[in-house]
Amino acid sequence: MRVIGRIARCANSLLETFGLQVVRGDRASREREKPWDDEFKQWIAEAERTGRDPNDLGDSAWGGSALPDTEKYILPHVRPDSVVLELGPGSGRVTRHVIGRCGEMILVDYSRFVCEWMTKYFDGKGKFKTLLINTPSLEGVATESVDLIFAEGVFHHIELDDLCFFLEEFHRVLKPRGVMIFNFVNIMSSKGKDWFRQWRPPRGGRSIFRFYHPDVVRDLAEMVGFETLRLAAGSQSLLATIEARRPASRASS
Repeated sequence: MRVIGRIARCANSLLETFGLQVVRGDRASREREKPWDDEFKQWIAEAERTGRDPNDLGDSAWGGSALPDTEKYILPHVRPDSVVLELGPGSGRVTRHVIGRCGEMILVDYSRFVCEWMTKYFDGKGKFKTLLINTPSLEGVATESVDLIFAEGVFHHIELDDLCFFLEEFHRVLKPRGVMIFNFVNIMSSKGKDWFRQWRPPRGGRSIFRFYHPDVVRDLAEMVGFETLRLAAGSQSLLATIEARRPASRASS
């Protein structure tokens, strides 16, 4: 039994990336909530008490408004007829600045709670659909059907293999000349190194953050066929952001 317990704990640590957990008995089919779902629920509960928008509370809790970076990186690529896919919308901090400016949004998340919350929160605010996933796949999204893909704060927590799987899926579902944009924790910056030290777990533990070299992210994107438009990776900035385009030709580099 001790061996089985160790195996289950090991499996849990691997599955945590996907928001899942190995459990016993009749709980085996239950979805494990992501840790940050609890924060979203706190914002929502406080918003209901105070009459505020929960994402205003989220902005305050997570370091400021998401609008400046949205205006800088995302909105220049959004047109009134754009089909926009967001991976990991969370409570909708970025989504709310995009949904009324495009033709349709596809909101993709590992969390059932997030998908259900999006359905209520954005009801009547724009055309959208949600997609609940359990693996790094966009199965259900048609090939060459999306104009823009973005992800805010998602690849902070995703392993390199899964990042690559998502890049391949992004390349598949984007239209020729379609653009993807996402940020990640830059291990090469001074703040990135400080963040690594701060969040480094005890020996044998597992940090909730993943740290990437900007060159690795760019090279992986180009490996699956993207053209890098911009890689913002300042030496003092915690986060780096990559903008890349799927070429008009389907041929990968």
